[in-house]
Amino acid sequence: MAVQVSFPGVYIEEFTPGAPITGVGKSTAAFVGPASNGPLNEPTKITSWDAFRAAFGEEPLPGFYLWHAVRGFFMNGGQVCYVVRASNGRYASVAITNGANPALTLATARARQPGEPSPDITVEVKAPSARPTTSVYRATGTYTVDGPQAVKLVSASEAAQYRPGDWVRLAAPDTRVQVTSISGDTLRLGTPIAAALASIGTLRLADSPAGARTVRLKPDLANPLAPGALAPGTMLTITQGTSDTQIVDSVQIEQLATSTPSTTYRVTFRQGLAIAIDLSGTAATASVKWEEFNIEVSQGGAPTVFPGLSVDPDHPRYFIDVINQSPSPVRLILAEPPPTTTMPKNLPVGQFTLVDGEPEDLSKLGDDLSNLGDIYYTNALDTLKEIDDVNLIAIPDKRTDAVQQAMIAHCEQLADRFAILDARPGLKPFGAGTVKGVDTQRRSVDSTRGYAALYYPWLRVPSARAGAPILVPPSGHICGIIARSDVSRGVHKAPANEIINGAVGIETGLSDIDQGQLNLAGINVIRIFQGGRPVLWGARTTATDKNWQYVNVRRLFLFLEESIEEGIRWAVFEPNNFGLWQKLKRSITAFLKQQWHDGALFGAKPEDAFYVRIDEVLNPFSEQALGKLHIEIGVRPAYPAEFIIVRIGIWDGGAVVTEV
Repeated sequence: MAVQVSFPGVYIEEFTPGAPITGVGKSTAAFVGPASNGPLNEPTKITSWDAFRAAFGEEPLPGFYLWHAVRGFFMNGGQVCYVVRASNGRYASVAITNGANPALTLATARARQPGEPSPDITVEVKAPSARPTTSVYRATGTYTVDGPQAVKLVSASEAAQYRPGDWVRLAAPDTRVQVTSISGDTLRLGTPIAAALASIGTLRLADSPAGARTVRLKPDLANPLAPGALAPGTMLTITQGTSDTQIVDSVQIEQLATSTPSTTYRVTFRQGLAIAIDLSGTAATASVKWEEFNIEVSQGGAPTVFPGLSVDPDHPRYFIDVINQSPSPVRLILAEPPPTTTMPKNLPVGQFTLVDGEPEDLSKLGDDLSNLGDIYYTNALDTLKEIDDVNLIAIPDKRTDAVQQAMIAHCEQLADRFAILDARPGLKPFGAGTVKGVDTQRRSVDSTRGYAALYYPWLRVPSARAGAPILVPPSGHICGIIARSDVSRGVHKAPANEIINGAVGIETGLSDIDQGQLNLAGINVIRIFQGGRPVLWGARTTATDKNWQYVNVRRLFLFLEESIEEGIRWAVFEPNNFGLWQKLKRSITAFLKQQWHDGALFGAKPEDAFYVRIDEVLNPFSEQALGKLHIEIGVRPAYPAEFIIVRIGIWDGGAVVTEV
């Protein structure tokens, strides 16, 4: 907006360029599979191997590979992943509802393990047996005028009833003024005293009008509040004829040096009161009710009591956090929308028993020879759709066509992630007749634009316990290698020619000829050269469109597309004019130039590596009138040097004569 000028001088007008584009992360993996512990069908963010074992089990489930996959991920350089525990079990649960209005739900109580609890788990919501006795503070006194903006009280003890910020009422005539400071027995006021005010009169705290956010509370002297009892997030109902419930935003403790020393609490609510509070003394004292509650959880023995809970997340004893962070057998899921403003007036006092649990049947989750159990894996996969920072998908425990095709469809639909597919165990390189090979599996996992890659063979890794090495699918280790390569070199580097940490061997050894056939088919092979360690020796996708046959090219485009999409979001609803076009072009060009500097794009100069086009040919008025802005970007990716061909021959020598 142009500065309005009216007099000679220097005027400052700020302007900003288009926001720079920051590259998004591309190496956060997501693993789906059965586990011995952890929430069912719920993505859990994991940032270390210790964190995974604490959440999902210290040891692997016999016959399942999620545990080994996540271990391989972190051993090979992975840093962040999500884990979804696939299961056909169901938690016992119960809705904690409002007694006065059963349609209103506070939360759902859910068992921490699938199955029908034995003995039953009960959750009981109770009002505390004793709540703090509190009222709105009132104070009165006698004053004499002590200047144009000050009054003197009978004593310093009487003046100690008040605090700076208080609104007070001076009688005869009725005057409402605010106290700015207190010195001994003198109150200094924020506005001059009316000339008609009597030199001697009565003074008291002024009434709080409707809309006021601050009140002073006084606890019962015989039952003072415990330290921290009144905290932000506390919900209070103030009643004086009518009532209103409000949430405390902040609390200030005030020690009063009155004739009987006491403590008051200056409370500021998040919103203004819906009622007015009369502090004249002629009306009943405004009482304060604490809307806290207790929850008791029991399973066969004495209940575990969680006292003094609040429904507000800012409270230090927010009921969801207190229960979920405890070792109790239940977990609470907050109702949507949260019942912050409606529930406390009618707490769901009562006992609720968890029901309808279903035990987990692992036999239906581990059969890889049929589609039995596929639905449980695909349901778990669907929970990852809302997790934006997932970039790699692996399901090491289910390798059926249906599950792997679901992984590919998931990645193609979201267009921001890549599927790491495991070969099935025991496969030979090539099938013949009724005998299936990994080449047979490869034909069932086509992805037209290369959103998946298939890895073969399985790895031999140390057992979780003492004993001989075991065979595991390679997807977890591959995800870790991709993460390691992204950090050390960048997403444009093909994740291959990398040693696989944690692997001591492979299921099937392959010759160069074997790999040549599999490589051309789009199967990434793990090999051992000259008795060394297993090495990842392939970086091809399962693309049918050969433009996308390399893993690093597909992942580079995922990185560029998501980075640009998020980086130019600021431009939505901006005026669609040349100024916006230039800002966008500068931002995108700067981002792509950085990728060229990093080696992701091929070209001797930036203009050889990419172009950004925003012009009137792409954006005629008819498109602008529809609210559309078209941007065309072309990039030249750096392809991997998969085949290095060296020409060498016999040189017969000779001399070179040069004139000087």
